[in-house]
Amino acid sequence: MLAPQRHGSNKTQSLLAAHHPALHGPYPPLIRQTFMKLSESLGKDLLDTMTANANLSPRPLKVGGKPISTAEVRKELKQRGLPEDFLGISIALTHIGARSHGLEEARILCKSPDNLDIAEKFHNEFEDTTFIHLIRDPRAVWNSARGTLRGPQTPHAAALKWADYHSRVLELSRTLPLISIKYENLMLDTETQLKQVCTFLDIPFLPEMLEDHVSEAAQKAAHVNPGLWGNLAKPVITSRTDAWKVELPTHEINIIENSCSAVMAAYGYDRTCARKTLTLEEKMFKPILSPKKSASEPRAAQLAHIAELQNSARSVA
Repeated sequence: MLAPQRHGSNKTQSLLAAHHPALHGPYPPLIRQTFMKLSESLGKDLLDTMTANANLSPRPLKVGGKPISTAEVRKELKQRGLPEDFLGISIALTHIGARSHGLEEARILCKSPDNLDIAEKFHNEFEDTTFIHLIRDPRAVWNSARGTLRGPQTPHAAALKWADYHSRVLELSRTLPLISIKYENLMLDTETQLKQVCTFLDIPFLPEMLEDHVSEAAQKAAHVNPGLWGNLAKPVITSRTDAWKVELPTHEINIIENSCSAVMAAYGYDRTCARKTLTLEEKMFKPILSPKKSASEPRAAQLAHIAELQNSARSVA
């Protein structure tokens, strides 16, 4: 799945995979980008280290929380003909997790934020990979992120980041098997959108996909971290789809639209403000807001482990 933060990828993954035997959607996704950077310094310890980090996940890959062994991952790599690099190890780990959940033949529906970087770097090496691109109105994305400490802090910077991501996907769509769906459409006409994605993936649509929130996976996720995953245990929420129209000041809508209008048009998002050249003051504008309460970080143990590895790598360098 190709989807940046604040695009509803958690719910989308749940709708597609929670009740479908052809798909396995592990979440949170494995941490790969850091291991790509640390691969050289870790050397022969890469497999052991990535396996140890995966076992620190707040939602273990294996049923019952039984740790995955290095030997098990190495066997999976050999059986699938995967290289013992950061990407091959990640793929092996997720397939072990799928098998543990009784989904031996399932395809992995990965929603890692680094999927776009991976697709761009390795697109010539993919043989059986398809991509679901999830896009959301940039005004809604900013409205969702506004007041949080993570991500861009100005509407102009948020719009530029949105435009960069989705223009890169547009470029990839010329050479990779890819379907784009709008998060707004998925929320307002869920069944139709899910059927389109199922047709693209060549898997049957199952009516129970519409009841993802009652699945064991969704209920467990919501229990592990209500702040981040609580909505997974709820039916599709349509009331927030156009909330930006009444919550965002016109000034900020203007900045968003005039920062990424070309990419908005490419994906069929209509503008509401007149075209204009933004001033430096508008580009630098940062609203004064009371910070939103941050949800706890469920991957704290994994991130602490990675911080130790990075510190060790710096000390050696």
